[in-house]
Order: sequence, then structure tokens, then C-alpha cells
Amino acid sequence: MGLARAALLALTVGAVAGYGLVRLGAPVEWAVVVALPVAALVLLLARLPRATDIAWSPLPAHSSGATSVAASTLASRLDEASRDRDRFTSRVRPRLRALAEARLRQRGVTTLAEGRPLLGDAAYRLLTDPDATMPNPRALAEVLDRLEDL
Repeated sequence: MGLARAALLALTVGAVAGYGLVRLGAPVEWAVVVALPVAALVLLLARLPRATDIAWSPLPAHSSGATSVAASTLASRLDEASRDRDRFTSRVRPRLRALAEARLRQRGVTTLAEGRPLLGDAAYRLLTDPDATMPNPRALAEVLDRLEDL
């Protein structure tokens, strides 16, 4: 759940809790004192990472435990990022940007703007556009292939 939706939910639950306490006869000050932690708890619970529905496939016959854990972690983070724009902008995009900048530095390019022809329009837009969202898996694979080819 995004931060704005979680805050709105917490504010609503806090207001309902405070109103309910006032209706039960509690002084307004006490209702506010009790409603604030309730709202904070709802905000915290709404922002906690949730279990994701990942379509698991059978493990290869001889895979290492570390590889399968890393793959499942990556799959869950990408799934969360595709549903939650805040997670994409705070977790996935900075890592993609760091990867792109490192690959460009290996080729002697110092900024993303200079490396735009090497990156391609889709990758450049994904890394620099503030309104960019998580691309679909095929488009993300194309961007990653482009970065790998640098």
C-alpha cells in the first residue's frame, strides 16, 4: 500500500476511534491521546511488507540454496515494486540507476545524459523520469539486457 493511502487509512481509523471515544463520554483530550497511537499503529501495519503471491516453479535439480533465496527475494521485490510506485522509486530504481552508472563509467561515460545513446530511450526514461513506473517483465528484461551489453 502506498504511503498516501496508508496515511489516509490511518487518519480515518484514528478519527473514528476518537469520535467513538467522545461519543462514549471520554473528554476530547483523552480521545485524541488514545486515537493518535491507534492511528500510528494502523499506519505502521499498512506500511509493513506483505506476503506476495509468487508463481513458484520447481527448483532446478542442482541449485545452490543462496541462488534460490536471492532469486525469490528479487522476484518478491519486483512484484511489490510493480504494485507500489513508492517501492519502485525508493528501492528498485536507485539500484538500476547505480548499475547503469557503473556500467557507463566502465566505458568512460560520466553521466546518464551522456550515456543516453548507449542506454536507449526506454532505459534512460526509466532511470531519469520522475513519473516512471515499474515496466512489465518483458520491458524490464530488455532494459537489463541493454545494461548487460554495455
